[in-house]
Amino acid sequence: MKNKIIALFALTALLILTSCEKNDQSSNAIINKSTYELMKEWYFWYDQLPEVDPNSYPDPKALVEAIRVNPPDRWSYVTTKQEHDAYYKQAEYIGFGFGTAFTEDFKLYITFVFKSSQLYAAGIRRGWEIIGIDGQTPTPDNYADLLGPAEEGVTKTFTFKSPEGNIVEHTFVKGPIDINTVLMDTVYNFNEKKVGYFVLKSFVEKTASELEIVFQKFKNENVDELICDLRYNTGGLVSVSKLLGSLLYQVSDTNTVFGSYVHNDKKTENNSSIYFKPNANALVLDRVLFITTENTASASELVINALKPYITVSLIGSRTHGKPVGMYSFASDDPTIDWLIVPVCFTIRNAKNEGDYYDGIPVDVEADDDIFTPFGEITENSLNSALTYLGISTSKVSKHTVKSKAITGKGLYEEIGAW
Repeated sequence: MKNKIIALFALTALLILTSCEKNDQSSNAIINKSTYELMKEWYFWYDQLPEVDPNSYPDPKALVEAIRVNPPDRWSYVTTKQEHDAYYKQAEYIGFGFGTAFTEDFKLYITFVFKSSQLYAAGIRRGWEIIGIDGQTPTPDNYADLLGPAEEGVTKTFTFKSPEGNIVEHTFVKGPIDINTVLMDTVYNFNEKKVGYFVLKSFVEKTASELEIVFQKFKNENVDELICDLRYNTGGLVSVSKLLGSLLYQVSDTNTVFGSYVHNDKKTENNSSIYFKPNANALVLDRVLFITTENTASASELVINALKPYITVSLIGSRTHGKPVGMYSFASDDPTIDWLIVPVCFTIRNAKNEGDYYDGIPVDVEADDDIFTPFGEITENSLNSALTYLGISTSKVSKHTVKSKAITGKGLYEEIGAW
C-alpha cells in the first residue's frame, strides 16, 4: 500500500511516502501498521513514541489517540478524506452550523451561527441559550452525545431561550453546512479616525477570497487602525494565514520571512522558509490588534507570531490556545481505504526564531468574551476593550458579561470549531 501526504490544515506541503504493500490482512490491520510506521518517521516527537503492537487497536483513530505524546500533543488525530476535503476545499462540514460555550454555572449559549444554518434562517443568533436537546438538559459531559454523530439526517429538537426571555422550540436536521469564514466586518468612524473590524472564523481555501473582499473595503475606506477578531478561530491552512499576514503587513518583495518550518531530525531536508507576498489590498499599519481566546489556535497564532518582528501586535481578551505546531495529512491511494492520518509533523518559528508558545500567547489586556452581545456592537466587552486600548472613548461596556468556555468536538471537528 502507498500512502500519500495530502496538503492540509495548519502548515502544509505535498510529499509522497511509501509504506507496506497490501496483502491478505484486513484493511485496518494494514493501515494500523502503516500509521505506526509513518508516525515513527514523520511525527515531531517520534523519539518519544511508546512501543506498541499497532494491531492491538481496532482502527488507526484509536491507535493515534493512544500513542500521541500528550503533553504536549493535544492535536494529532485521524479522520476521513471525504470529511477533510469537504472542510478545507469546499468549506463544508456535516452539522447544524453553530458554535457554543458553557458559562461557569453550566448554561449553554450560542456564540455564532453560520448563514447557511437552519438556525440562522429561524432567527437564532449569538446570545441565545440552549436549555434542552430532545428534552434533556445539556451539560459539558453529555453535550456531544446529545447532539449525535456528524452524519446527515441526524434530527434533534432544541429548546431555546431568546435574549428577551422567550422560550421557543425548533427541530433541526444535520446536513452540509457552507461556512462563511468572515462572520462579520465593519468600519467605525470615531472623530475622523477609521477603525476596521472583522471576525474571522477559519483559514480554509474559501477564506482567501473573503479576506480579499474585506481588505479591499478597508483599503477603500482608508482605515487608520485594524482589529482582527480571532476569538473562535481554531486554525487552518498556512497559505491563508500567510495571506492574512500579507494583508496586514505591506511588503514590496518576496524576501521578507513570514516563518520557517522546523521538522524532526529525520526530516530536516524539509525545513524551509515562508515569505510574505505583495498584495494590492495590503494595508499600511503601524500596529494591529487581535482579539483572542483559548480557542485562538494554530494558524491564528502563526499569523500573530509572524507579524511580531515587523509591527506592533497587541492582544485583547484571553491567552491563546498554544499550538505552535502543524500537521501533514497522510492518505492511502487505495480508494477502499478512506482513513486520513493527521499527526503533528513540524513547528514554525518567526523571523526572530521565536515560537514554542505551548502555553499560549499572553494578552496585553484581559477581557471577557461577551457572548450575550452581537459581534460588532461597541459595548461588547472584548471589542470595547480593544477600542479603549486604541485611545477611543465609547459608551460603557456591557455589564452582564460572564466567563465562558467554548466547547468543540474532537479531531477534525475541534479544528472546525462548530457543531
